[in-house]
Amino acid sequence: MKIKFYFLTVFIFLSIFLLFQNNLSFGASIRNNLKNANKTHNKTDIKSDSLTVNNKAHIAVFTGHVVAIKGKLKILSSVLKIIYTKKNKIKILIATGNVHIIKGKDNITGGMAVYYDKKKIAVITENPVAYEGKNRIAGKKIIINFKTGISTVIGGPKRVNAVVYSKKSLSVKKR
Repeated sequence: MKIKFYFLTVFIFLSIFLLFQNNLSFGASIRNNLKNANKTHNKTDIKSDSLTVNNKAHIAVFTGHVVAIKGKLKILSSVLKIIYTKKNKIKILIATGNVHIIKGKDNITGGMAVYYDKKKIAVITENPVAYEGKNRIAGKKIIINFKTGISTVIGGPKRVNAVVYSKKSLSVKKR
C-alpha cells in the first residue's frame, strides 16, 4: 500500500525552504518585495514579537509567537532562526518551540525542525508527529532527504507508531 504521507512531508519542508528563500536580503529584498507585492505567490508574511538580524554573522532570528505564512502554508513556532550565506541563500533554517507546520488538512508538529539546505535534509525532533487527515506517524525523529525522496522515522524508547486509515474496507473475495 502506498502512503502519500511521505510526499506530504517532503512537500511541507520544500515549502519551508521556498518560504524563506527570497526573503533574507532585508535591504534589497524589501524593494523587490514591494515590486512584487501584488503577486501573491511571492508574498511571505512573517509576524513575531521581535526580529533580530545580524548581517555580519548572516543570521536572522524571529522570536515570540512566530507565524509565517506563504499561500496555504503556515508555520508556527516560538523561535525561527535563519542562517544564510553572503549571497542571501538559506544555509540552515531552525524552528524551535511548539513547532507546527500546516498545509490544508496536513500538518507536522514537534519541538524542533531543522532544514539543512546544502544536504537537502530536514530533521524534526522532540516528539515529532506528522498528520495527513486522520493518518498519523510518530517517532523520536523524522528525517526527510529531499535528494533521494526518502523519509525515515526513527523510534527511541517508544517504537515508531503509524496509524493509517484506509478509504476502502479490507475484504477477502472468495473465488
